[in-house]
Amino acid sequence: MSEATPDVSESHSQVVLDTPPSSVDESSKMATTTGEENGESVSSSAVGESQNETESESKSENDSETVDGVPTPTPTPVKVSFPRLGGNSGSSSGSTGSNALSWGSTLKSVGSAATSNKARPSSMGSAKPMRSKNIQEVFSLDLEAQYQITKAEFSSIIQTIKQKYDVSVESTLSKTSRTFLISGASDKIGLARRDLVKKLTKPVSVSFEVPSKTRSAIIGSGGRTIRGISDSTGVKIDVPKEVNEDSYDADLEDYNVSISLHGDAESVTLAKNKILEIVKEETKNARIVVPVEDPKLVSFIELESIDTPADVKVQLFTNNEPSEIVLTGPRDDVKLAKVKVINYMNELGLRIIVKKEKVPFKFHSLINAAELKEKFHVEVKPPHAVDDDHFVFTGLADNVNEAITYAKNQSKYHAIESLEISKAHGKNLEHAKHLVLYFHKYNILKEISERFPNVQITLPKLETVPALESVIITLIAKNEFTDEIKNARKQIVALVNELAPEQTLVVSDLDYHLFHKDIKQTLLATENDVQFVQLGDYYPDNDSILLITKVDEEDFKPSDDELKAKLQSVNQQLDSLRQKQSALASNVLTLSKEQQAQLFSEDKVTLKLINEEVTHAGAHALIKLGTPSADKITIRGDDNGCKIASAAIKSIIENPSVESKITFQVPTNVVARLIGPKGAHLQQIRDKFDVTTFIPQDAKDEHTEITLTGLKFNLDHAKPYILAEAKKWSDIITKELIVPSKYHGTLIGSQGSYRIRLENKYSVYIKFPKEGEVVTIRGPSRGVKGAYEELKALLDFEIENSHKETVKVPVEYVTRVIGKSGETINDIRAEFGVELNFLDKTDSEAAKKAGEVELEIIGSRTNIKEAASKVKSIIKEASDYETVKIEDVNPKWFSEIVGRNGAQLKNIISKAGGDLIHNKRLRIPDADAEEKAIVVAGPTDFVKKAVKHIKEIIDSLENSVVVELSVPQEKFGLLIGPGGSVRQALETEFNVRIHVPNRDSKDETVKISGSPANTEACKAKIEKDIIKEKFDAVVEVPAEYHFYVSNSGLLFQTLRNELSIDVSHGKFNRTAQKLARAKYTVPENIRENEGSKFNVITKKLEEPESTSQSIPWRLTYDPVDLSDVLGEEYKKEIESKDTVIEKVTKLIEERIAEAKNANTEGFIWAKDPKKFRNIVGPNGSKVKEIRNSTKTVIHVPRNNDAVNDVIYVRGSEEGVKKAVELITSKL
Repeated sequence: MSEATPDVSESHSQVVLDTPPSSVDESSKMATTTGEENGESVSSSAVGESQNETESESKSENDSETVDGVPTPTPTPVKVSFPRLGGNSGSSSGSTGSNALSWGSTLKSVGSAATSNKARPSSMGSAKPMRSKNIQEVFSLDLEAQYQITKAEFSSIIQTIKQKYDVSVESTLSKTSRTFLISGASDKIGLARRDLVKKLTKPVSVSFEVPSKTRSAIIGSGGRTIRGISDSTGVKIDVPKEVNEDSYDADLEDYNVSISLHGDAESVTLAKNKILEIVKEETKNARIVVPVEDPKLVSFIELESIDTPADVKVQLFTNNEPSEIVLTGPRDDVKLAKVKVINYMNELGLRIIVKKEKVPFKFHSLINAAELKEKFHVEVKPPHAVDDDHFVFTGLADNVNEAITYAKNQSKYHAIESLEISKAHGKNLEHAKHLVLYFHKYNILKEISERFPNVQITLPKLETVPALESVIITLIAKNEFTDEIKNARKQIVALVNELAPEQTLVVSDLDYHLFHKDIKQTLLATENDVQFVQLGDYYPDNDSILLITKVDEEDFKPSDDELKAKLQSVNQQLDSLRQKQSALASNVLTLSKEQQAQLFSEDKVTLKLINEEVTHAGAHALIKLGTPSADKITIRGDDNGCKIASAAIKSIIENPSVESKITFQVPTNVVARLIGPKGAHLQQIRDKFDVTTFIPQDAKDEHTEITLTGLKFNLDHAKPYILAEAKKWSDIITKELIVPSKYHGTLIGSQGSYRIRLENKYSVYIKFPKEGEVVTIRGPSRGVKGAYEELKALLDFEIENSHKETVKVPVEYVTRVIGKSGETINDIRAEFGVELNFLDKTDSEAAKKAGEVELEIIGSRTNIKEAASKVKSIIKEASDYETVKIEDVNPKWFSEIVGRNGAQLKNIISKAGGDLIHNKRLRIPDADAEEKAIVVAGPTDFVKKAVKHIKEIIDSLENSVVVELSVPQEKFGLLIGPGGSVRQALETEFNVRIHVPNRDSKDETVKISGSPANTEACKAKIEKDIIKEKFDAVVEVPAEYHFYVSNSGLLFQTLRNELSIDVSHGKFNRTAQKLARAKYTVPENIRENEGSKFNVITKKLEEPESTSQSIPWRLTYDPVDLSDVLGEEYKKEIESKDTVIEKVTKLIEERIAEAKNANTEGFIWAKDPKKFRNIVGPNGSKVKEIRNSTKTVIHVPRNNDAVNDVIYVRGSEEGVKKAVELITSKL
């Protein structure tokens, strides 16, 4: 750290006076230098002419001391040494003509003093003499640093010091300095010396640098530390906010600040030492970052191999660019560790080699980088270029060679097979490329890979696909798994064959750059049916979109026309984007391919600046280089964006030189900020605009001229940017706001939050004084203005909302005003925007005596009035409280009063108006409790109504009757309702209790208890609205015909969809469902003829046993009008109920008649069940047509059925025969 040293020479030593006060009085003090041998004394000698003035003034016996006079204007040069205290033995203590000058005439030598002590008996007898620790301190002051004062003034200063601190002071004078000896108590010597130096020497200014991060510790909380140093030393200390721009320490990532001290030399030195002690403490630990410039070393760094000091923490961070080694710990140790780390990195760099090895593409997947890393500690990077087959091996030389040898040997143990899928579909190369993209995006081959885990399937690299002349999928496995390779190959071939070109569509009329996000969002909506690949995701400037339709494996494959229609339907979803694209403006400019590369390449910023200009104008434009030909530039976007981009590129074409220059001036006082630490800001400007800059050094004028060189377009953007930055830096103002002290805390916010927010928002500094009312805001004028206005608005708000009013609250109601966990009082605060504070505690003597406490309300006048009204209403509500007991209640009624799940009790409270009353209480005791009284407490009106309702219920229970009602068990669910809601509603409505038997019980008797009138009314409602059957007609179907009549359950769906008829079966629902799913037995010999594609067996059914049981088909007509949901075009005329019921009844009766002749069943086996899709047809249309034309029941199995290769047919002999013919013709 640099330091400006004042012209003050000061040196001092300490001398201890060890004097037994019992034997030596004040006038004969004995001096011995601490740490010197016995008999040695401190002396001073002067050599020179008589012009060397030395004066001594003797004190009295009680105070022996010499005071020197003021030196003569032209003293003769002398050499002054410290005098021996008391002189040498044999010398005259009072002589002034001797070369050895005495330090005071009454001081005795060490030897004589010791002799005197032995000769004089101690008053304490044989006890050891008491010892008093006193100090002598010697120091010198340069004459140039002292004030020019008279001898009288000097003597006066000396006398003042002696009297003030009870010390003795002696001095001697040389040509260039004055030497002082101060003797006295240890706690007074330092103070006396400092006071003496302060009075004799001129003030000095010292400046020294400290790290800026220590500034806060030097200042301390609220300036406490720096104020303590300043007050104790009397030194003025200036700690600037600005850092020294040229003092950046890259290792410590910090700047220095210059601290200035002003005061006397002694105090300045003391203050400086105190500050440096703080700095030392704050910087005892350091953090140094060592960048790993060579990225290939990162994987091989072993931190434990670096011999760093034990107290240094070493960490490697690889997420940064470049990677970093961070050292933290004691400052000196960290610096040593940095050297060791750098040496380690240099040595490691010499040992690591990089070797390229060519590997044929089919073996690429055999290179297991993770395995080689683990076994040989070698990094392996695969090739990235399209035509590059070189792998890069990085590591120690021996390890790299071993890793390459190991990788080559691995290929000998693997079987590799290549499958050229571009031969499929008539050698359709483009389709094969599309399939690769499709496989990549949707991981289509994952299922095959999981089925054959030992086979590694490798697709061509995406970046190589466009240039491929053949598309090859590589299958690799160890030699023992060659059979799995063959099976996997077969499945891939089958998959490729299934994905015909007719299932794909390529769309390329939409600009990828402009609409790729909108395209993706649109196509995601239909991705379940049609999947897509945007080629622009993989290849720049490729606008193609690949659409691939999926075929449901459980359905038959659609025709080519159906596939095409499906793809076109999805394609039409993009028409809205096509309309947007057609509305865009476009322009084509001519510029050679070489100039495009020179001016608009990726490493240039020009295109970015053009796009920023377009975006700043709120416009949109896309610039495509080399489109539609190599020497063209296409611009497409909205009108404004196209104009801006076209004008910019035209100006660049007209001025393509990168040597253009522009000159302008900025204020000299902002140049340092413009350059930044180590030129960082200036480099950012160069990078942002791709320009070179020239700024003259040490400019003397108010303005400095800046010269920029580069592309004219870039210069025209760089200039206003730099001027704006300079204006921002030079536009620093200070504004003051008068804020009464009581509002400071509010405006600062909790832990300074509001002040910090304003400072960050407006880039200003806000200072609240510790004393006084002037708040200062400093920063850019615009920011200062914004912060001032916001701060003033808050101040005005606080002043406006600082009105006060007190409300007296009785002590017993304080808890009601506060509420549970403060809920009530917090709600009042939030609702009315006021502050509420109780001015006293409820247990205080004053509150107990007065019986009330004061509640202070702070806020605006209006809000105070409303809040006070709310508090008073709470007090009034709390005072309106009554408790009533209902005695002599039969305990057996308690549960009835509470009701099931408390429903009756809730009803009582609701009817009494207690839903919104918080201070209510309604206690019903348990039947076996000792207390038999019902307690009702709350507001008077609520209590009266609740007591009335409870007594009415008790009277009703005492006069209750039980009514029985027979309800079928299948209706129990309707009577109870979800969660008991229906029963509970009935009990509440009629004030009754309803008992419903358990479902497991055979009892169907429901009991209703209550008053005679209520039970009858409840019974009537149950019979009318709940258990009464609700259907329009019923048809009885013999149980043996139910399977055929219902068409295995399909008829119910047809009636619902086509005729709006719902069919139910009452208590026979389960039986009906079981009959509709009747199982059939497939003949064992159906699959005997394996050589044929299918086989048919028909046989007569046994006559079904006639039973008396029939299944009721209850028909309910429930038409639905969807026109208000789907639109008027879906509105259809609703037929009358009678017409539809008659039509359905006739249909069922016809099916019953047909069922009597359905005495034949047929079984059709197919070798390839996938062809069943041809029989079902889209949405089952084809099989439905066969059913209707043959009047048969046909069941086509699904893939997941237990028997999935046999179709079952049932009907008349003629119908089954005809159905079999139609089905087999489609197979």
